[in-house]
Amino acid sequence: MWYEDLTKCDYFGEEYAKILTAVGWLEKGKTFPTGTIPRDVFFKLVEFKKNPWSFAAFCGFHECDLCQFQFESESASGINNLFIPHKEKIYVCPELITHYINVHSYLPPREFVEAVYLCPPMRSMEYLKKIVENGGRELVRITKKIR
Repeated sequence: MWYEDLTKCDYFGEEYAKILTAVGWLEKGKTFPTGTIPRDVFFKLVEFKKNPWSFAAFCGFHECDLCQFQFESESASGINNLFIPHKEKIYVCPELITHYINVHSYLPPREFVEAVYLCPPMRSMEYLKKIVENGGRELVRITKKIR
């Protein structure tokens, strides 16, 4: 699944596309910026992947199609997405973003890097408040219904 960076993300349904901004949805054959990001931002994304917050569950997974070879011990795949609230947006990226950054030198947009840097710990009360403040009240409400 490919989305251009900083475009509306309708992956979770049209009703949420107005509040979700795509970052890091890479696909073979589509160009993407390369470069480096601060080490602490990368490792913050790695930390977010350990217990990510989400308002939706998915049964499938996505494999990196940018890698030249896929084999069992080196397979890069993911099922989760990361939601990063900041400045009236909620950025959403696949958890494979850390693989894309580390292995393929993907350079996320500067505003996303800033958002990750400033994002409170995932699942904390401060994080949920940021989700709500940045347009995700309905997303948090859905999460509470599921529990």
